[in-house]
Amino acid sequence: MRNEDRRKESLWLWQAGAALLAAAGFVLLADSGPAGRIWAGWLFLAAAVLLLAGASRLRDRVIRPLEQLYQALSGSAPMDQLVQQAQEVPGLPGAVMEVAAGRIGEAERRMEQLQATADRQAQQTVRRQLTEELCRSALPQVLRDSPATAAFSLAGRVEEGQTLSCTFYDYFFIDPGLLCIMVGQVPGDGITEALYMVVAQTTIRSRLRMGRSLVETMADVNTQLYDQGAKQSLCVLVGTLNTANGIFTYVNAGGALPLLMRNGERYEWLEAPVYAAIGMNENVSYRSQQLRLRQGDCLFLQTAGLGQTPGENGVPFQKQELRAVLNRSRSRAQAPEEILQFTADEAAAYCQRDEDRVGYAALMLEYRKGDKELAHCQVPAVPASAGEVTAFLKKRFEDNSIQRRAYARVAVMVDELFALCCRKCKEGGMVTVECGIAPDGQSVTVRMSAPLQGVNPVEDVQEGTEASAVEFIEDQTEYLTFKKGEEQDTVTAVCFLEEEPAAALV
Repeated sequence: MRNEDRRKESLWLWQAGAALLAAAGFVLLADSGPAGRIWAGWLFLAAAVLLLAGASRLRDRVIRPLEQLYQALSGSAPMDQLVQQAQEVPGLPGAVMEVAAGRIGEAERRMEQLQATADRQAQQTVRRQLTEELCRSALPQVLRDSPATAAFSLAGRVEEGQTLSCTFYDYFFIDPGLLCIMVGQVPGDGITEALYMVVAQTTIRSRLRMGRSLVETMADVNTQLYDQGAKQSLCVLVGTLNTANGIFTYVNAGGALPLLMRNGERYEWLEAPVYAAIGMNENVSYRSQQLRLRQGDCLFLQTAGLGQTPGENGVPFQKQELRAVLNRSRSRAQAPEEILQFTADEAAAYCQRDEDRVGYAALMLEYRKGDKELAHCQVPAVPASAGEVTAFLKKRFEDNSIQRRAYARVAVMVDELFALCCRKCKEGGMVTVECGIAPDGQSVTVRMSAPLQGVNPVEDVQEGTEASAVEFIEDQTEYLTFKKGEEQDTVTAVCFLEEEPAAALV
C-alpha cells in the first residue's frame, strides 16, 4: 500500500472513531437514566469532539504537508520554486522539504560540474586528436630511390612530451640533385598553432619548388605570414644540400643551433647567426650560411624542446648532456635512425619526471657522397689491413681515370705511412684513411687519423727499416704535417702524381 493511502486510512479511522464516540454519547444522553449515564454521555461527546479536533489537526499539520512534500519532490519544479514551497509547508515536513531541497540543489550543482568537466575533457580530446593529425600531416613521405639518394642517409623523429607540441621535420627534393631539409616548431599546443605550422611549411615548400632561392623564400614567407596578422611564429631551420658536391646552405630562423660532426672527429655546435622566427617581425634581412660536407660528415638538427629538457638539478639537457650523448653515439658507428633513438632514450633518462618532458623534433643527416675531392676507408690498425687500404686507393684512382703508373709511388708511400701508424696506434684502435684528388688530377692528399697517443709516427722512429720508410715518405711528399687531437691524431701528406708518357695519352 502506498504511503498516501496509509495516511488517508489513518485519517478515516480517526473520524470513524469520533463518530462512534458521538453516537454512543447521544445514546446515553437520550436515555433518562441515572446521572452517571448522563455524565458518561457528555464524556463520550467530549471525546468525540477531541478526536475530531485531533483528526483535523492531523490532517492540517501532518497529512496535507506530507502530501505537499510528496507532490513537490515528485514533480519537476525549478529549485527556487521548491525552496519557496518548502518555506510554506508547516512543521516537520517543511523542515524535511528544505533539507531535501538543499541536498537536491547540491546534487544538481555537482552534476552540472561533472557534466561541464566531461564536456571540457571531450573537447580537449577532440582538439588533441585534430592537432596530432595535423602534425602528422606535416611529416614527409619516404624518398624514392634515385642516384641522388645514394649520396646521403637521413632520418627524422618526433617525441611528444606531457603537453602536445607543434613540431615537425621535413625533407624533399627541390630538383633531382638538390635536397631540402627542415626542422621547425610553432610555440603552442592547439589546433590554431598546428594549422599555422602546416601553412608555413607548405608555403616554404612551394616557394622553393618555384625556383626561389633560400634567402628569397624565407623573406617571402616571413612577409606573407606576418601580413596575415595571426600573431604566431615559426621557429625553423631550412637547408639545402647539393648531393653532387656536398654544399649545404641553410638559414636558421629562430631554431636551435645544429651540431656537425666532421668525419672521425667530435660533434661541435655550429655557431652561426640565428635570425628572427618566421612571421614574428615585418622586415627581417635573412642571410644564408654555407658549409662543405665531406664523406662521413653528420648534421644533427633539432627543435628547442630537446635541449630544454630539464634534469634532476634543473640544468637543461643541451647545456650538460646533448653533445656528449651524440659523441657517445658516434663512437658506436650508429646509423642515423639509431642515433636518434639513442639520443631520445638518453634525454628521457636525463629527465627525472615525465611531466617535465618537452616535445621536440629532430633530424639526422649523414653525407655519404665519395666525390672526387675526398673519400675514406676505416680499417683496424694492424698490418693485415694494408691490403684493404691499397684496394681503396686503387679504386679511388681508377674512378678518377688515373693510370697505375701515375700513382704507383703514392701507393707505396701510403703503405709505408700506414705501417708506421699501426706501430704507434694503441691496441684495438682504428685507422681512417682519406684520399683526396685535386680536380686537375695532378696531386693527391692523403690523411690518416688514428689514436696515436699524441706521437708523430714519422718522427718517433728507430734506426733501420723505420728510418728508411720515413726517408722514402719524405722524398715522395711535398707537404707532411702532424696534428694532435682529443681522441685521434692526424698525419696529412700531399704529393704530386707522376706524369704519364705521351704514348699513354694517345
